[in-house]
Order: sequence, then C-alpha cells, then structure tokens
Amino acid sequence: MPNFCLRHRLAAASGLALLLLTGCGLQNNPSDGVGTALAGNWAFTPTSNATVSMNLGFTQGAYETVSAVARLNGASCISSSTDIVLSGSVSAANQMTLISSPFSGTTLTLKGAVSADGKTIANATWSFAGGGCNSLGTATVTATNYATIGGTYKGTFLDGSGDQLPVSAFLQQTTQPDLNGQFSLSGSATFPTNTCFVQQPTVTSSLVTGSQLTMTYSDPGSGAVLTASGSFNSAATELTIASWHIAGGPCDGDAGTGSLSLQ
Repeated sequence: MPNFCLRHRLAAASGLALLLLTGCGLQNNPSDGVGTALAGNWAFTPTSNATVSMNLGFTQGAYETVSAVARLNGASCISSSTDIVLSGSVSAANQMTLISSPFSGTTLTLKGAVSADGKTIANATWSFAGGGCNSLGTATVTATNYATIGGTYKGTFLDGSGDQLPVSAFLQQTTQPDLNGQFSLSGSATFPTNTCFVQQPTVTSSLVTGSQLTMTYSDPGSGAVLTASGSFNSAATELTIASWHIAGGPCDGDAGTGSLSLQ
C-alpha cells in the first residue's frame, strides 16, 4: 500500500502543499484550538494562608505547551531554593492546567482561567499530593502578574541619621526568566551631590521574583558596593526599598530604607 503522506507531500508543486501536509500530522495553526499564551513573572498566594506563597516564571507559554519554574516560600516541607518544574497547556477555552515533576515525592497541580490578554488568572487553585508537601493540600489561590520593571525611577534613600539622599535609577528587567524561573535587572544609578560614589554605579547582580527584588550596585571608582532589597507593586511603578547598605568607599557602613517611583 503506498504511503499516503509521502504521496501527497510529492504533490506540493500543485499548490495543495499546505492543506495536504496538515493532513499528514503536522501541527495545526495555533489559533484553531489553543488558548491565550502566558508569560512573565507571577505570584500565587492561598487566600487562607498568607505565610505561604509561590513565585513562578513562565519559560514557555505559547502554542500547545506551557511550561514554568516555580519556588515555594514559607513552607517547611521544601526549601525556598528548590525548583518546581511544571508543564501543561491552556485549552481553547482558556483553562490552564499545569502539573509538576515530582519533588520530594510531591506533585503539584495548578489550575485557573486565563483572561484573553493573558494578564490575569481567575479561579486559580493549587493541589499538592503525596510526599512531604502533601499537608498543603488543595487551596484557592490568588494569582498576581507582576509587570516588567523598566524605565527611570526617581526617589530618595533615607539613612540612619534621617538624611534624605536623592536617587535616580534606570532599570531594565529581562523579558525571559532564567532556568530557575527568576528574572534579573540591568541599569545604573545617579546620586546627585552624594560623595559616597566617585563614578556612576551600575547593577552588577540582581534578582526579581514575584514581588521581591534585590539589586547590587558597584562603583569601580571608589570600590563602594550598594546592596538594596525590597518589593514592588504589580504595575512595577513603585519600588519600596526595605533595606540598603553600603560596603566600602567613603560611606562604608551607611544603611537605611528608600522608595522609587517610575517617571
């Protein structure tokens, strides 16, 4: 019996190639039966237990397959540095189902209804089954999508003496997460009339996951290193610096808090 697919592939020159090749098992157009794509930095928090949360970065969110890497915070059953690898899909009805690879004997299932623009996930639930995290069970969770940090942010740093230090920082977040589902920043900062730095400090290391961020700025001129950590709102327009401190240079030991707003 002749090979049906091969025979029709040879007919490509007739102008029927696209139709016939689709009939031979190639992937259909994604718009025919695939839900909204997912991307970006998310946090999932159970409505009944605010001490536990999960930060997640979508590594692939288009076409039939959706994959993500998550980390669980505030749970005694697993380290916050353990990657939870999930994969699944978003159906044509925009219903998301992700199932994890086993971790410590536990499997996590994450479900929800994805909005048409991919920015919200309603009616979300997580379910932990088996292993050390089985006690977390099934819960309704709030899904929050955090916008990409990007642009010029201005504000003040407040030191331990109550002095206000004006700050202007240009920051740009990566659009894709790393292998741990986390994002990073690049950029520089300006501290007008500040003698702590000789040259404009630049971001040398950083981390963005869920609502949390950390940044380390280095000044090659003075050797000063400023480390700042805090949180930001879901629109990424307000950065709250819970703590910062300087090591090295003329302001070695200075520390405090701060806030920055997108201009």
